Amino acid sequence: MTQAHHDVRVDRPIGEVFDFLAEGVNNPRWQPPVVRTAQARGPLGAGTTFRQTVRHPLGFTVSADYRITVYDRPRQLAMVVTSGGPVRPTLTYTLTPAGDGATMVRCAVEYRPGGLGRLAAPALALLHPLFAWEASWVDRARELLEPAARPAA
Repeated sequence: MTQAHHDVRVDRPIGEVFDFLAEGVNNPRWQPPVVRTAQARGPLGAGTTFRQTVRHPLGFTVSADYRITVYDRPRQLAMVVTSGGPVRPTLTYTLTPAGDGATMVRCAVEYRPGGLGRLAAPALALLHPLFAWEASWVDRARELLEPAARPAA
């Protein structure tokens, strides 16, 4: 198994943060490689699928469709990548109230190889930096969600 996580405090109410993360059409605004995302069918919830296009590091675009597997508003949101290559990670956002109307968000990215993929487990450790980078994108969501007048640190 390969995994990484990132925690961030967002100075917004938990419901607003959850709704922003769950609504896939927001992805191009806060996930750097995402070109476009469209909800494929049905109401937003567990089982909802999204068609997504991302820019590969080499410049071409690839499919990175996903399906919501857990939709427990406003506490937990999980999704699994369903297209775009042999590695199909699961992303889980766990949200907790942080007081004063703020929210703590933990983004975890995880990949569990199955079948013959388990033989490649040692090589999959090379994915950790990529997963850590992907988990840190939630910082960009925070920048969009919080008021523009943030005090300087």
